[in-house]
Amino acid sequence: MGLSTASKTADIGDCAADDFATGQVVFFGLSDNLGPGTVMKRYAGRGIGPEYLVGSVIADPSSTVVHRGVDWACALGDSVARAFKANSAVGILPVDATLNAKLARASHVAVTVESVRWDDLLTGPYRAAIEQLSDPTLKADLLRGGYLVESRALVAKGIRVIALFESSIGASVKAALGEGRKTLQQGKVTAVVDLNWDDTTTLTITAPSEVYIAGRLMNLGSGAGDSSGPMGPLDQALVRL
Repeated sequence: MGLSTASKTADIGDCAADDFATGQVVFFGLSDNLGPGTVMKRYAGRGIGPEYLVGSVIADPSSTVVHRGVDWACALGDSVARAFKANSAVGILPVDATLNAKLARASHVAVTVESVRWDDLLTGPYRAAIEQLSDPTLKADLLRGGYLVESRALVAKGIRVIALFESSIGASVKAALGEGRKTLQQGKVTAVVDLNWDDTTTLTITAPSEVYIAGRLMNLGSGAGDSSGPMGPLDQALVRL
């Protein structure tokens, strides 16, 4: 499920990631393409999923509509691990639901990061770019608030996830997931990861580059920094379509 209550996320507040306490943050697991400006669609009773990746809406978004935040390092390991455990229904990797369900059967998950930061969408330039879209339907839907837009993305550098399994469960996960460097994709969500196994009981997942692990949403039509209306747990679950 999504990060829906402060009780699941209060520990992260120690590092000033206050967005987690607002109930407006969607957990991604590991992703390399769900950055600020991604257009999200609500799926009634299921959650929220990417409809348009920012690169398909804005050319070169990193230099025109995204403000890179400042990296900060702190004791985030336990807090991020709790977030990953609390969102086992979403899954930690962009793979199918069956495989993520197997991953969720890990007896223990430990997560460490070298640093994290918030990257922010520059709303003014983004809105100006939307005004220039050649697709009149998408333009109208975005400006009237028909979609949600990712306004902030939590970026993790040097993330390492260690999952422990009973041997038989690990063997099933290893057979399905494989090992070595993998480019994973489920729906529009992708991630490049390195998978290393110690027998069939310990899986270590690392990413060769920075990854997005969560995002905050806004309603562009309202001009506000938050999505319109309360976001319940089902609203906040990521749907990889």
